Formats: sequence, C-alpha cells, structure tokens
Amino acid sequence: MHNAIRSHHRPALPWIVLIIVLLLLTVSQEWAVGASKAFIPTGEPPTITTTPTTDFVSISTITPTVTDTFDVTPTNTLSPEVPTETLTPTSTPAIPTEPATQETSSAPQTTFEGTTIYLPLIFSQVIPPPYTPAVKALFCDTFSSPRSIPDNNPNGVNDSITINDSRQIVDIDVYLDIDHSWVGDLNVNLTHVESDDSVNLIHRPGRPASSLGCGNNNIKAILDDEISSPVENKCASSPAAISGIYIPNQPLDRFDGDSLSGEWRLNVSDNSANSTGTLRAWCMLATISENPEPQPPPPPPPDLPSSAILSGVTGQAQTLSLDCESRSAVDWARYMGVNIDELDFFHLLPHSDNPDKGFAGNVYGAWGQIPPDDYGVHAEPVAVVLRDHGLEAYAHRPLSWDDLRAEIAAGKPVIVWINGSVDNGIPVYYTPSDGLHTIVARYEHTVVVTGYNASSVYYLNGATIYTRTINQFLDSWSSLGNMAITARP
Repeated sequence: MHNAIRSHHRPALPWIVLIIVLLLLTVSQEWAVGASKAFIPTGEPPTITTTPTTDFVSISTITPTVTDTFDVTPTNTLSPEVPTETLTPTSTPAIPTEPATQETSSAPQTTFEGTTIYLPLIFSQVIPPPYTPAVKALFCDTFSSPRSIPDNNPNGVNDSITINDSRQIVDIDVYLDIDHSWVGDLNVNLTHVESDDSVNLIHRPGRPASSLGCGNNNIKAILDDEISSPVENKCASSPAAISGIYIPNQPLDRFDGDSLSGEWRLNVSDNSANSTGTLRAWCMLATISENPEPQPPPPPPPDLPSSAILSGVTGQAQTLSLDCESRSAVDWARYMGVNIDELDFFHLLPHSDNPDKGFAGNVYGAWGQIPPDDYGVHAEPVAVVLRDHGLEAYAHRPLSWDDLRAEIAAGKPVIVWINGSVDNGIPVYYTPSDGLHTIVARYEHTVVVTGYNASSVYYLNGATIYTRTINQFLDSWSSLGNMAITARP
C-alpha cells in the first residue's frame, strides 16, 4: 500500500512547481508595474524613439518640459529590447507625445522569460552656479589743475575713466566736486561708451521753481538711487549749493547688469551766460560681482499715519568730546528698558581706522575731522554692543524715510547719523587700511529721532528735544548715507 501511494502522487509534483512559478512570475510583473508608476513623475505620456541594434539595445531620447501631472500606462506587449535613456531636463518637465505603432513605457526595461521589470527614472537636477558676493570698487579722477567748464556752451567739458574689469554692475554711485558760481546753469551726464547707455545726473537744479535755477555756488555731492531726497530741488547756502547724497535726475540702475569694463565719460556743461566754473574731481563707486544674486523687488510703501510722536525719550549731554554715539545709544537703550553706563558703553566699542568697524581716532580729540584723524564710529559697531546687552538692534545704511517713520509709528525711536546740528554736510569717500571703501563727513554726529508730523522731525540731542523741517533733516541725514539703528530688522 505504501508503494502504491507513492506511485499515485509522484506525477503531481511537476504541476505544483509549475503553478507556483507562474504565480511568482505574475506577482513579480504586477509589483514591477507598480514600482514603475511609483517612480515616474505624473504628466503627459513620454514619446520614446527607439533605434534597435544587433544586441537588442535601443537608445531613447526624452526631452522633457515641466507640467503638473502625467500618467504612464505600461503595455502588456512584451519587447525583447532594453532601452537606455538619455534625459535632457529643462526648467519645466512637459513631455510631448507622438503617435507610435506600439505603446511603450518610458522606464528602462529588462526582459526575462516573458516578464518585464520596470526600473525607476532618475531626473538630473540642473544646479545654477553659486552667486558671487558683491564687492565695492572705487574709481576716481582728481585733477591737479581743475578742468574749465565752457560758459554757455552745451558741449561742455568731457572727462573719462577707463576700467578693465568685466564683472557685472550691481549698483553705481557717482561723486561730483564742481566749483561753479550758479549751479542752476549746469547739466551733468554719465555715459558708458561701450554700451551706449547714458544717465542724466543733474539737469539745471532749482528749475522750474526758479526760471534761472539755483543761484548758489558749487556741487560737492554723491548721486545714489537708494537715498531719500532728489537732487533737482536742492539749493543750500552752505557748505555748497548741493551738498549731501541725493537721488540723481535719472536713475543709475540703468547700468545694472552691464559689464563694468570700458570707458565711462562724464560731461558737464554750462547752459547760460555770465557764470563760470570748473570740474575739480569725480568718482564712481561700483558694486560689482561675477555672478550677482538677483535683487528682490522693493516692498510696497508702508501705510503710515500722518504723525507719530513718542513721549518719555530722555537723555543728557555727552560726557566725552566725541562719544555722541555712546550717549545716543544708552539713551535709546534706556527707553527700551535697559540701563547702560555711557563710559562703559564707549569702552566696549572696538577701535579701528575704519569707522564701520570701530571707533576711529581719539575720543578726546577735536570735532570736525575725518579719519584717520579723530572722528567717531558708525552704526554697526554700536549695534553690536547694544545686541550684547540683550537688545534687538539693527544697523542700516541706507534706511529709507518711510522705514524710519514706520519705526516711530511702531513706538520705537531711531538712532541716526547726521551732520553738525542737523546741518548740510559734504560726504567724502574714504579708504581705510583694510581697503574697504566707506563714506565719512566732517562734523559727524548722532541724535535719536522721536517723532514726525507733516512738516517736521523731532529728535533728542543731549537732554533736549528739538525739531527741524523734514527737508532740512533729510539733507543732513543724507550726508552719511541715511545711516541709522532701529529695533526692528
């Protein structure tokens, strides 16, 4: 009986094995299809053009552009080919389709005894080159003998600076030193000869308020797109008719993105009779980069109240000859709830011949000098010491007039760098020993702005709150590039 049973069941074993193999192959195919769908992005079905070879390998090329979704349905028709795909991704995958005699999958396939195994697609990512940090480069032409400006001659006088530096322009500011007895006669243009781009910097300032323009003497100013006040309506009695940093008549950002390399030509012309002058010097401060980072669009202007005036901001006279920055900082900190001794604050400041990095000169020196002589310190080192005392303090250069008012409207006073007793000042490019160009001005001073209304600015200087007209405040604040410290970024 035992032998009979064995003889009866022996023929069934091959059939059982065959059934198990078929089941395994079916499950393997279904798993592979699912794996293919899991790895292939959604969108339009790709078109694959295959070129068979003698070893059953075809080369497929897919040129995708970006779409939101696509679905790939694999065919049940088995192919003995093993396609290899060359992917050419772009910034947007939309994979176009073409008619084909046989529906195929975009995934690489390996055929094994009638079963198709789908492998995942891996799309390469195009990584842009890294952005190069921008640096500042200063180019000046200063004449031992000033260049005469022809009287009442629209051709004027030309002077050129030639630069051999192909990096891209991120920003350009222009410094002008012009002696002239009636600046309302003057027209000033800057041209990049290679690109043929030209910008009108100053066009007969003071007009049309006066048909003859500004009748005061001299221009000693910087033209800068990022400042708060336009040059065309300036006409001061001292220290020059146009002294400070102002928005040019046409924006200098016309040059942004151009190569710095080439000839830069300044033209100054006198357009009315009886007044004469000379071009003494001019400079370009260029911010440049080999691969500049894209600049974000400017934010919309804030919705500001017509007036905001803070109470309770108090102070006292500074202790040392040139420590106004320490005095303003401790008065500002006290309003924020932190008490710091003025002399302790000063001794925490670093020292440097670059006022952007530390206190320049001797704090007991005479007021009215510029580095490397006795001078003072700019915003960032002061902000660092304030942060070391647990305060939120942010240095700005420039800070816009809108942002200053927004800070006051939010209940926060602002430390600002002005000139003298909120007077006009003459900005000067200065290069310290570290080679990092900055702007300084004689009679640099700090005050704490505490309020504004439609016509005036309120500020704490020593122990007293004063007011100045908005225009006069902006002129004085501009001389050091609208430098400030705020409690908000």
